[in-house]
Amino acid sequence: MRSPQIHTFQSSTTTSAVSKAPDGEVLIALDSDLNPDGNFGFQRLEISASHLRVFDAGHLELYSFALDSLKSARHQPLLSGGRLEVTLQSGATLPVLSYSLHLAPRFSEAARGLEQLIEGKPLSINLETKRTRCEKCGRLLPEPDGICPACINRNQTLLRVASYLGPYKKQAIALALTSVTATALNLAPPTIQGVLIDRVLSSRSDLPTLWLLIAAWVGVLVCAIGLQILSARLTTWLAGHIATDLRAHVYKAVEHLQLGFFDRKQVGQITSRITQDTDRVWGFLSEGLPFLVTNFLLVVGVLALLFSINWKLALAVMSPIPLVVFVGAFFWKRMATLFGRVSSRWGRFHTHLNESLTGIRVVKAFAQEDLENQKFTHFNTQLKEAGMVADNYWSTIFGLMSFCTSLGAIINWAVGGYFVYRGELTLGDFWRANAYLGLVYGPMQWFAQVNNWFSRAMAGAEKIFEVIDSKREDYVGGGQKPEITGHVRFDGVRFGYDKSNPVIKDLSFEAKPGDFIGLVGKSGAGKSTTINLICRFYEPDAGLLEIDGVDYRDLDLQHWRRNIGIVLQEPFLFNGTIADNIAYGKPDASFEQIVEAARAAHAHEFILAKSDGYDTIVGERGAKLSGGERQRVSIARAILHDPKILILDEATASVDVETEKQIQAAMKHLTSGRTVFAIAHRLATLRNATRLVVLDKGEIVETGTHAELMEKNGEFAKLVKTQSEINEIIGVTE
Repeated sequence: MRSPQIHTFQSSTTTSAVSKAPDGEVLIALDSDLNPDGNFGFQRLEISASHLRVFDAGHLELYSFALDSLKSARHQPLLSGGRLEVTLQSGATLPVLSYSLHLAPRFSEAARGLEQLIEGKPLSINLETKRTRCEKCGRLLPEPDGICPACINRNQTLLRVASYLGPYKKQAIALALTSVTATALNLAPPTIQGVLIDRVLSSRSDLPTLWLLIAAWVGVLVCAIGLQILSARLTTWLAGHIATDLRAHVYKAVEHLQLGFFDRKQVGQITSRITQDTDRVWGFLSEGLPFLVTNFLLVVGVLALLFSINWKLALAVMSPIPLVVFVGAFFWKRMATLFGRVSSRWGRFHTHLNESLTGIRVVKAFAQEDLENQKFTHFNTQLKEAGMVADNYWSTIFGLMSFCTSLGAIINWAVGGYFVYRGELTLGDFWRANAYLGLVYGPMQWFAQVNNWFSRAMAGAEKIFEVIDSKREDYVGGGQKPEITGHVRFDGVRFGYDKSNPVIKDLSFEAKPGDFIGLVGKSGAGKSTTINLICRFYEPDAGLLEIDGVDYRDLDLQHWRRNIGIVLQEPFLFNGTIADNIAYGKPDASFEQIVEAARAAHAHEFILAKSDGYDTIVGERGAKLSGGERQRVSIARAILHDPKILILDEATASVDVETEKQIQAAMKHLTSGRTVFAIAHRLATLRNATRLVVLDKGEIVETGTHAELMEKNGEFAKLVKTQSEINEIIGVTE
C-alpha cells in the first residue's frame, strides 16, 4: 500500500491557492487503507476546486461529484474507523469511502476542508495528525506526539536543566571548587602508601618518616572527609532548589495551558510529570551528577599519575576501558527505551489510581470493587513486567561491566608483577598503581548505573519540558482591558471539537446588559459548548464573538474572565472552609461580604446550622456537604465575585424544589446590571428569562420569551410537553 500523500494548507497561503488553482489541480489528496468492501486495501481521495473524486489502487475512478452538487460533507465515526459522507443538494446522504481509526483525524480535517470549498470559503486546514512513531528511528512512541526516549538529545536537555542554576551561581562555583579539591586529596593516600613501602617498610628503617607519613595520611583523610561533607551538602542544596524551581515552573505552565491540552492528556499523566519526573531529575542531580563529575576528575588524575609511574603499565591496565565504554554505548539506547517504557507504565498506573480513588463513591454504589481491582492488577502487572525487563537488561549490562573492570586488576598483576620481577618497577610504585586502579575501575563499573540515572532523569526532564513548551492560552491577546458592561454578540460562530463535525453552526444572537438568556435544547444541542465559548475555554473556528463591540480575542484573557461568574452543573469546592470557598473569586473579601453573598444564594441558614458555621471544612471536592449545599456555596462564590456576566450551567439541577424557588427569587436581583446565561434542567425555571434561545444540532431554531414560544407551539413547546409527561410518569411511579 502506498504511503498517504498529504497536502497541508495554512490560511495565509490557501486563499490564493483556491482562487487561482486550475479546475483540475488537486488541493487535497489522501490515501485510505480500506477497499470499498471494507477490507484492507487502497482508495485515493482527490479534491479539486470543482470536483471530488475517488480512485482505486489502479487509479481507476470509482466516484466523482461536482462540488456544486454537494450541500455538505462530514466525517462519520465508526467502531474501528470512520467514513467520509457527503450530502447532495437533494438532501440524500451518500458514503464516499471508509478508513481505519488511525487515518480518521486526517479525513475528518479533509471533510472540513471539503465543506469550506463547497461554501466557497478559503481552504484553511491542517492535515498533520498525531505521531505514533518516532520520525527518526521509527520506534513506537510511549504516547501520541510524545517524546522518543531513544532519540532524546540528552546533552541539550541536561544543559537546559543546568540553566536552572542561574540564580545559584555562587553555590555552584563553591561546589565545583570543593569537588576538585576533594578529588585531589583522594589521590594522595596511594602516593603516601607507596612512599611508606619504598622508604620505610622495604628498608625497615627511618621510623620517624613512618609517623610523619601516617600523620600526613590522617590529615589528608580529615580534610577530604570535611570537603566531601561540604560538597554533599552543597549538592543537596542545589538539587533541592533546582527540583523545586522545575516543579514550580511545570505546575505554572500546566495552570496556563489551553483547555484542549487537558482533553488530550489524562490527569494521572500530568500528575506524574509534576511529581515522579521531577523527582527523577532531583535524584540524578543529587546523586548521579556528583558521582559522574567527581569520578571523571578522579579518572583524569589517576591517568596522569599512572603515566608518571610507568607509561607501559598505564597503557596496559587502561586497555579494558575502551571495552567498558563500548559496552555502555552499545546498550545505552536500549536502556533508555526500556526506562522510557517504565515511565509510560507509571503514567498509566497513576491515571487509573487517580481515577479509581476520585470515583470511589461510584465504584461502591455499583459494587464494582472487584472490577476496579482487576483493572489495578492489570496496570500493576504491566508496570511490573516493564520494570523487570528493564532491570534484567540492566543486570546483564552490569555483569559485563564487572567482567571488563576485573580485567584491569588481572592485567596489573600480570604486567606490573613482571616489571617488579625485572626490576623495572619498585614494590611501592606497583602498590600505588594497584591502589589507583581500584580508584578508577571501582567507580567505572557503576558508570552504567549513572547512565541508568541519567537516562531516566533526562527522559523525565524531556517530558517536563514538553509540558512547559506546550501552547499556552493567549492571556494578553490584544491587551485591551476596557470596562465590561456585558453586551455579548455571536455573529456566525462555528465551532467543533472535531472540526469536521461542528457542534455550533452559524450561531448568531446577542445579549444586552441586564438580559437573562436561557439556552434550551436537547442533549448535544450545543448549550454547554456555547457557554465554553463565552468563557473562552475554546475559541470559534469561524465567525465572531464580540464583547461590547470588541472581538473578545483582543481582550486581555484574565481581565475578561474576571468579569465572568460561573456556576457549573457539577459544583467543585476546594478542601477548605465554607468561607474560603465563597471567597475564592475574591480572596480579599470581608466576612460581612461573604455572609451577604451567602444570604443572596440562600446558603446562610444551612451554614449557620453547621457546628463550625462558616469555618466548616467542606472536605475534598466538598464531600462533607450535600449536593444542594455545594451548589448554593458555588452560587454564593459567583455572587461575591460580582461579575458583569453570570453563567448558570444547570445551576439548580442538584437542589430541591423549595431551594430552587429561593434561588430563582435571588436571581431576579442578580440580573440587575449583569448579563445572565442559564442552562436549566427544568424548563419551567426559565419562565422569567428575558429571552430563550432554543438550539438543535448547534443551530438556533427558535428565540423568544417563555410565553411567546409556548404560544408558537414549536420546538420549545414540544420539549416542555415531553418534560411534563416524564414528570407525570415519575410522579405516578413515586
